[in-house]
Formats: sequence, C-alpha cells, structure tokens
Amino acid sequence: MEKVWLAVKVVILALVVILVVQNIEMVQVQLLGWTIAMPMALLVVVIYLLGMISGRGLMGLIRRVKGEESHRR
Repeated sequence: MEKVWLAVKVVILALVVILVVQNIEMVQVQLLGWTIAMPMALLVVVIYLLGMISGRGLMGLIRRVKGEESHRR
C-alpha cells in the first residue's frame, strides 16, 4: 500500500511541476482598486489555499451550529 501512496504523491508532484512550468506568464489581478501582477501558477495556488481555508472554516461553523442544535434537544 505504501508503494501506491508513493505513486500517487509522485503523480501529484509531477502535475504541480507541469502546472508551474506551463503557466509562468504574468497576469494582473485587480481587487478593490489594487492591481497585483503575479505568475498564473501562483494565482492558482493562492486561490486553492484560500478555498481550503474558507471551506474548513465553513465546515467548522456548520459543525458548531449542529452541535448547538443537538444540545438544545
């Protein structure tokens, strides 16, 4: 089973390297009047991380609300 996980990790790493190599061109991102220039690959990583953080926060909030409902019953 360890070899399977190692293979999965190698494939993911290869995909990340391909993503970075193929998307090194600079893009401009505008947010609230600010303009930031960054490589496309970095933008994808930042958006992914923000999605992970916000998703985890949302799931924590849902669990907390469900936990309060179960204590009320």
